[in-house]
Amino acid sequence: MHRTWRSILTALAAALTAAAGSAPASAATPAAPAVPAYDHVFVVVEENHGFTDVIGNPAAPNLNALARTFGLATSYFAVAHPSEPNYVALAGGSTFGIADDNPYFVNAVAAPSLVAQLDAAGIPWKAYLQGVPHPGYRGTCGPVRCGGSPDGSSLYASKHNGIVNFTTAHDPSDWDLQVPIEQLDADLRTGGLPRLGWVIPDQCHDMHGAPPYCVDAGPPFSAQDQRLVAAGDRTLGQLVGAITGAPFWARGNNAIAVVFDEGDDNAGCCAANPGGGQTATVVITSHGPRGLQDPTPYNHYSLLQTLQRSFGLGCLAFTCDTADVRPMAPLFAVTGARSVATSPLPTPDVPTPSAPPAEPASLTTATPAAAGWQVVPTPQLGGNDNSLGAVAAAAPDDVWAVGDFLPDTPDSNQFATLALAAHFDGTSWTSTPVPDAGPNLNVLLGVAAAGGRAWAVGVRLDANFHDRALIEAWDGSRWSIAAAPDPGAQRDLLFGASALSPSDVWAVGERQDAGGRFATLVEHWDGDRWSVVPSADPGRAGDHLYGVAAVGHDDVWAVGQRLDPGADRALIEHWDGQRWSVVAGPATRGDVAALYGVAAAPDGRVAAVGQTTGAVEGTRPLAVERRDGVWRTAPVGATGSMDTELWSVAMSGDTTWAVGTLLVPDGTNRTVVVRGDGGEGGFQVVHAPDPGAVTDLLGGVAAAGGSVWAAGNYVVTDVRLTLVERHQ
Repeated sequence: MHRTWRSILTALAAALTAAAGSAPASAATPAAPAVPAYDHVFVVVEENHGFTDVIGNPAAPNLNALARTFGLATSYFAVAHPSEPNYVALAGGSTFGIADDNPYFVNAVAAPSLVAQLDAAGIPWKAYLQGVPHPGYRGTCGPVRCGGSPDGSSLYASKHNGIVNFTTAHDPSDWDLQVPIEQLDADLRTGGLPRLGWVIPDQCHDMHGAPPYCVDAGPPFSAQDQRLVAAGDRTLGQLVGAITGAPFWARGNNAIAVVFDEGDDNAGCCAANPGGGQTATVVITSHGPRGLQDPTPYNHYSLLQTLQRSFGLGCLAFTCDTADVRPMAPLFAVTGARSVATSPLPTPDVPTPSAPPAEPASLTTATPAAAGWQVVPTPQLGGNDNSLGAVAAAAPDDVWAVGDFLPDTPDSNQFATLALAAHFDGTSWTSTPVPDAGPNLNVLLGVAAAGGRAWAVGVRLDANFHDRALIEAWDGSRWSIAAAPDPGAQRDLLFGASALSPSDVWAVGERQDAGGRFATLVEHWDGDRWSVVPSADPGRAGDHLYGVAAVGHDDVWAVGQRLDPGADRALIEHWDGQRWSVVAGPATRGDVAALYGVAAAPDGRVAAVGQTTGAVEGTRPLAVERRDGVWRTAPVGATGSMDTELWSVAMSGDTTWAVGTLLVPDGTNRTVVVRGDGGEGGFQVVHAPDPGAVTDLLGGVAAAGGSVWAAGNYVVTDVRLTLVERHQ
């Protein structure tokens, strides 16, 4: 929901809360059973699976063992689709009209939540968020480069953290209580636990899926989805084992509620019918029921109502509807049973098949033009999703665009993500087959070209399904997989590349160590081999590099993000021929800032673009320029959106072009193209073509010989199509 409707949303939220709070229970409604006071309750939220998708599923041995041993709600329902309204409902007792996964500042709710109630009552709480880089992080995703084209997911996503939607929780102290999940281990060891712990695994460990960091989801019980279920179940077993094995568990009344955000259909109950489908909810208690199956109809409002009653709080919105919403008292009853310290069970290793390499190639047909930009027909492999995200122009007749696609041949894994590359020879675009290094996930995120050669970089999953850097090299006739260093203990990803010559190529990205911290990754090709070049890591909570531009052997620029609690800033680094060092850029507004693309000219001009995010102002485009040795922030014309990002930048003579995407009020994405001519006026918005009926995204831009090329994807119905636009 767009900010322009926020006043309506605020009034509606207030009315709903007031009306629900003043409505007494129906006289005909029997009194609900009492919910005992609990010393500690942890809520663990999993993703996108219905009841029958996981209960009885051999890929989820931990969830099923917990369901058999403790308590299982057999008629529990989500309240909506997609994810975000369910998380908001869990935190506030209503969806407040939210019906999408847009950023929390777009879907802002000016109403009290459970967090506000706990704060007012002096009851300690904490949210343990896997993938969030540090306490108080205010970004919408982590790592911050998410969305765009190709469509990229992240580990942490604010759409799975309903707390941040509530403006009443934007107090600095509430932000600081949202911490990395690693803090849970420390709190379990020291005993410094909150009364309520909100535990949200990241999108690779909550059964959701998040390419390029892990495989994407498939239909229930497909090999792809079973792998995600197994990964999530493994994490769940470890979490529950750590909590129930801690000293505090046996000493009082403590509980863990494992709930799924939404199911497979629109089934619902309890003031939300239609709802979000039947889901599995398991309640693990230290001294409560054993082997209980509770058939009472419940939903997310029921769980929130149960928490409110256990902690002695009042009701909110639909938790005040005692005629339709009942507390989960049987599952939280105290029976005097002995406490059980669970141990994680082994989960199956589910291999997922890759796809045959051959897919029929065709050309897109959209050709609209606007503001000097023309949509050009580009290759499309098969009939499934195709996306381009990066483009490089070595000459007017040597232009490359890369991305990924999903196969659709009958014998393929139609949820595999495979590499995609296309070439323009001065006349037309053609598809060039690209080998796949990983078993079923290969994404090309950056490309460089020089001297008839090309290099594409990205990420693949290895045989153990770990993220590893992917580099593909074009030798003038075919693509081949290059040997790329992988220094990260957990992950290595490459996002951008720039070439000076066939023997001088740079690639940048990120690596993740065993403890989960991200650091910069810079690799260099010297004509013989790729090697890691040490780069600066100034951030106290981590660093990322997303774009690189090489001007000379001693003049290379890279941009990204440095993570520092309280100030997540854009990162600029420079190579002087001897070492990489951090360069101080201009001050930027917002709570979170990042640069995604950079372009440089021999005369010393440098331009970089990205975004800034703030809880109030939303995500705004960011552009910075270096002229005459001085960095400054360049203003960008108004786009009319609370959610606008610039992904890439290129220089064509004295003109600088940048491209990206913005969210419009109807919830769809549209291209954003901006142009700067070096003056104090900064960048002005250019209304380039939007061929898609649903979505238009531009992820890369490049220039050569007076032509400017932009690449991305667009959606007409349900399928992403390759998008290339040209300006002459």
